[in-house]
Amino acid sequence: MTHIDATDQSSSPQKANTIRDHLIDVVSQATLCREPFCHFYVESLFPKNVYPQVLKNLPAVKYYEPQNIKKWVRPDGTSTRDNFFLTPENLAKLPPEISAFWNEIVDAVLDDTFKRAILSKLSPDIAARFDVPVSEVPNIPSVPELILIRDIEDYQIKPHPDGLNKIITLQMYLPEDDKSVDLGTSLYKHHKSMFSSRFEEVKRFPFLPNSAYAFAVSDSKALRSWHGREMISSFKGVRNTMMVNFQLSARYKYGN
Repeated sequence: MTHIDATDQSSSPQKANTIRDHLIDVVSQATLCREPFCHFYVESLFPKNVYPQVLKNLPAVKYYEPQNIKKWVRPDGTSTRDNFFLTPENLAKLPPEISAFWNEIVDAVLDDTFKRAILSKLSPDIAARFDVPVSEVPNIPSVPELILIRDIEDYQIKPHPDGLNKIITLQMYLPEDDKSVDLGTSLYKHHKSMFSSRFEEVKRFPFLPNSAYAFAVSDSKALRSWHGREMISSFKGVRNTMMVNFQLSARYKYGN
C-alpha cells in the first residue's frame, strides 16, 4: 500500500496520484462476493495519514443542503440526510485549504485508471447487465457523481436497487471511531410469492473508519441489487459518508 507523509509538500497532482494509486491497490486486492449480487467491502481505503485529513476537512454543516426535505425529515422538520456535491462551484465556496484538499480527492477518484479498476472488480454482474464480455466492462462509458453526505437520527431508506442510471455505487464510511459499527448499509434478498413479499437482510457492512463498500447496480427481473438502511435510532451524532456513483449520466460536472 502507498503511504503519504502528513508533512508532504509535494504538488497537488502528485498527492492526487498517490491517493489514486492507493485506492486502486485496495480495490484490486478486495475480495469479490457474488451473492446476493456482486459487491465488496474494504478497510484502509485511503492512505493511513490521509484519513485524518479527510475528517478534518469535512465541510461545515452550513455548506450542506437537504437531499429531499419531504422524504427525509424528522417530526421537528429537520432534514435527516444532507448533501454536499463535490463540484467545482461548491468547492469554491469552501475555505481555500479545505477546497484544495477536496480537489485532490476529486482528482484521484476521477482518474480513469481508478474507474477502470472498480469496473473490472465488479465486472461479472455488469457484463451480464450490458451483455458484453467481461473483458469489455472497463471500457463501458460512465460519468461520476461525488457527494459528501450527512445522516442523522431517524434517517432510513427502504430496500431499493438504485435505478438503471447507476452502474456502480461506492460508499465510503467516514466515522471518527468504531463505536457505531452497526450503522452500515444492508444487502437484502427479496422473497416474493403469490401471497407474500418480504426482504431478508443477508449482510450489513460494518460502519468502521476508513472503510467502504461497492456493488454493481442491477435492476432486472433476473437480478436486483437490493440494499437499504433501517431507521437510525438512538444515535445523536452524524453518519458521515462519501458517495461515489459511476453512472450513465450525471446532474453535475466534476473536476476542472
